[in-house]
Amino acid sequence: MISIFNHNDLYDVACTSHGGNQAVQSLQDAIQFCRNLAKSHYENFPVASFILPSIIREHVVIIYAFSRIADDIADEYVINHGIEKSDHALSVMHHFVSICHKGEYSGSNPLWIAMGHMFNRTGIPLEPFERLLAAFMQDVHFKNMESMNEVYAYCVNSADPIGELMLRLHGVWDSKNKNLSDALCTALQMTNFLQDVSIDRMKGRLYIPLQGYVEDKDVENYLANGKITPNFSKAMNAFVRETEAKFTATKGIFFTLPGFRLRCELMIIYLSGYRMFNKVKKYLPIVHSRRPALEFFDYCILAFQFFIYVPTIIIKR
Repeated sequence: MISIFNHNDLYDVACTSHGGNQAVQSLQDAIQFCRNLAKSHYENFPVASFILPSIIREHVVIIYAFSRIADDIADEYVINHGIEKSDHALSVMHHFVSICHKGEYSGSNPLWIAMGHMFNRTGIPLEPFERLLAAFMQDVHFKNMESMNEVYAYCVNSADPIGELMLRLHGVWDSKNKNLSDALCTALQMTNFLQDVSIDRMKGRLYIPLQGYVEDKDVENYLANGKITPNFSKAMNAFVRETEAKFTATKGIFFTLPGFRLRCELMIIYLSGYRMFNKVKKYLPIVHSRRPALEFFDYCILAFQFFIYVPTIIIKR
């Protein structure tokens, strides 16, 4: 849950034209609202780091704010207000983002002021945002994943649009780059599934497919008391292998894309995500009861790795 919000504020920012307590009167304040939101939540990788050009950083934090607010509707708001109200809230968000895309929004809500500005400046299509909302809607009506195909289908909407938006902001979105971008975004999403196993269990959710490994009663026992059976562990290990394969498929993305700054940003994202993935593997026996996170030592290692790799990016520039 966004720490600076209560549920009323969250609804107002997501679903009203006026923005409630978060209302602003200028574009600058709207963008600052998005920046504050990006800083208020832990992520495994940097959101709009200083490496990116300032204008692109501005658009990235706006995209993040949209995703963060919709995600909190699907993950937190639904717990206290139920499926019907959360479903309605996401539908209203779709209405507002469509208006922003058409350039027809008028109001004091900082999210929609910023979104309208971004659409106007970038010409980004509406479709990636619709896919994100579809994924959040799926979370509201959540059903446990039964197969890897279901996981990948979910990631098409929940994760891959973020990579597409990043590449579109840099003007390098095409069919070739799409495959690498999708693989990286899916790997990061799957890492997050593993990392959040303990949190998702408290919400009655399980993103790790267990089909062919465990019986329904084992799933029920896990969701009820966190009991892990040997077959459940096999399913987790299989998911880890699938995630590793996605990281392997995307390893060269920061060598193939044009633009030195974009390559550096993607390298940081890749290294951070892969560091988190390796940490999850280390904690796998207890990940159902403890959520791992990157710490100071991890960031020191990441800084070292980054400066080791930077010369190779320069050479291939």
